[in-house]
Amino acid sequence: MKIFVTGGAGYIGSHLVRRLLRGGHEVTVFDHLYFGPESLRGLQVDPRFRFIQGDIRSHQDLERSLPGHEAIIHLAAIVGDPACAADADLAVSVNFNATILLAELAKKLGINRFVFASTCSVYGANQETVSETSELNPLSLYAQTRLYGERGIRALIDARFRPTTLRFGTVYGLSPRMRFDLVVNYLTQKLFREGEIAIFGGEQWRPLLHVSDAAKALELALNADIGLVGGEIFNVGKNEHNYQLKSLVPIFEKLYPTGKVSIIPEMDDKRSYRVQCDKIAKVLGFVPDYTVEDGIREILDVLRSGKIENADDIKYHNHKIIAHVAGR
Repeated sequence: MKIFVTGGAGYIGSHLVRRLLRGGHEVTVFDHLYFGPESLRGLQVDPRFRFIQGDIRSHQDLERSLPGHEAIIHLAAIVGDPACAADADLAVSVNFNATILLAELAKKLGINRFVFASTCSVYGANQETVSETSELNPLSLYAQTRLYGERGIRALIDARFRPTTLRFGTVYGLSPRMRFDLVVNYLTQKLFREGEIAIFGGEQWRPLLHVSDAAKALELALNADIGLVGGEIFNVGKNEHNYQLKSLVPIFEKLYPTGKVSIIPEMDDKRSYRVQCDKIAKVLGFVPDYTVEDGIREILDVLRSGKIENADDIKYHNHKIIAHVAGR
């Protein structure tokens, strides 16, 4: 297929694009490059790869770039609670308004394969294990914009335009566009740099998902029969990969035995959700290839190697870059 990937230079996108190219697809990356072009280095030599620098909020940019494509994977977003808080107006315009604009143009142009990357943060705080049909309780601006984006897209569903929504768990792991503002990645680099970390609360639940497995799920949804995925919502992860944050302590202690890991009971973050992922396993046969231990180990290996010299660099933290863009 000829696939249009928004945010293809990002944390998940830079994994996904490589995966799609290996699968024989023609891929157009459409990205503003807030976080730089380095994650796409080396791809330009592939004749099936094309890059367009553009603004997802621009009707003109999208209308000029979309024709000729058979599918869209929409990843472009201001991702994470701190990044959205750094510029709320930008977050709403990118995460919600631009999402609806893109979906409307896709429908108008007859691009009926549309996969939208959402988040399990839409569940917010839930005492019970949540499925795709559970009550939603977004607690942050980021989660709210993703939920409104979901609803706006679904309002466009008809017999021909049947978008698919994937709700990702909390992502971790190495990527060509690395991030150290995600909980597992952040704790790993901090433990390496400082020799000790503190986990606040620890009782809260998170569904954890390796970035490569996120890309794998997107590819599966893209390639699946539209009758199976059209108009559907899928939680992405594995039931056994729901973790209370305190349960990460023995994993860190095993992989970095000279470090110190402690739990501080006080907690400001009210989010806690365990996510049921039976649907994606049954419908798409999705099984993650990575565990949290794998992700922590690979990050420690790259830090030890010196390939990443300063994990605190602005380029590894979404909120720092968005605050810089906003002039704050």
